[in-house]
Amino acid sequence: MKRSKSVAARSRATQGVVSNVTRRTLLKGAVAAGAIASVGPWFIKDALSTSGELTWFTWDDYEPKPFVEQFTKDTGIKLNMQIFTGNEDAINKMRASRGQGYDLVTPGLAWVSAGVDYDFYQPIDTAKVPNLNNVVPDFRKRVEQLGGSRAGKMYAVPFTWSTEALAGAADVPLEYGKASYGLLWDPQYKGKVAARARTLLLATGLWMENTGKMAPGTMLKAFSDEAVMKKAYGQTLDYAIANKAQIKQFWLKGGEQKAAFLQNGCVVGLTWDSIMFSLIKEGQKLKYMAPAEGALTVMDTHALAKGAKNIEQAYALINWTLQPPIGGLMANNVGYNSVVNGAEQYYSADYKKFVAAAFPGDAVSRLFIQGTEHPWFIAERQRLVDRLLAA
Repeated sequence: MKRSKSVAARSRATQGVVSNVTRRTLLKGAVAAGAIASVGPWFIKDALSTSGELTWFTWDDYEPKPFVEQFTKDTGIKLNMQIFTGNEDAINKMRASRGQGYDLVTPGLAWVSAGVDYDFYQPIDTAKVPNLNNVVPDFRKRVEQLGGSRAGKMYAVPFTWSTEALAGAADVPLEYGKASYGLLWDPQYKGKVAARARTLLLATGLWMENTGKMAPGTMLKAFSDEAVMKKAYGQTLDYAIANKAQIKQFWLKGGEQKAAFLQNGCVVGLTWDSIMFSLIKEGQKLKYMAPAEGALTVMDTHALAKGAKNIEQAYALINWTLQPPIGGLMANNVGYNSVVNGAEQYYSADYKKFVAAAFPGDAVSRLFIQGTEHPWFIAERQRLVDRLLAA
């Protein structure tokens, strides 16, 4: 499917903040897979002088041993990992604990504003994050625009960016520029599609924009305008319910995405890039592609918990992750892109190959970066998701 002029214009107008992060930038200057430069411990002196541990409330994606062990090796600080399965789960657990019991949290950028509203987080002292200067300026700007700052105070530091886009079996046509979210509704794949309910509604709306069934820019505006959100998501919900037989499996977690393709007969769907990277790296004959409407993009951030006990250690982890070699280590083991300038020099051959196939041409400049998810947005979307799942 050809990309319409209106969608291209929307992309340039609303997604231009990532224009400096091109495929060429991502893939230039390779070194051997897994290579790690020595990491100077100058920034963790204060942390080591107080306590030797840190409780990190984060996704299980950030648990790979090479990543965790390197942090302890470089800093001497022990990581106590507390895991959440999604941003909804993180919000619920933080509300239940009143933000206590955690030092550092890794919310998606779209959810930071809600966490500030709930009083989960405390402002970041940017003087204690010297490596913030390593972050690609466009990503830092996006954090400030979409809820990471409030009243001149910074509540979130960029960490990684990742996507949710089209995945398919070897014989599914995923050609850049033609592949579209409309593929999820192609009758030939009836009963063979995997998707997360809430992002299926968003992707369907973007497809409707691309085909003239919805005004360009509607799904982005829905993040900030409740009336627009209810109308747009209501339209996509009606379509999804009417065609629900298309969906073989709704997923929430990474393991469920793998099972959809490896065990449950799905041949096309929406998945996370990290999941497809790991499966392709293992030799599975699968593909991952940014569609014409733009890959759905989220940014994970570092946020300092209101009840943090090990504050200096939290700053040590933030600074540690914002180094090019560590950005490369994270990408090679997790499958998420680093926000740090120069991290691409440390990407492995496997990861560079995956990125080149998934984001050819101008795909990175067309990423659809999701807006701030305010409490009203989260609640209304969940109501619609529940209707879809129950239909």
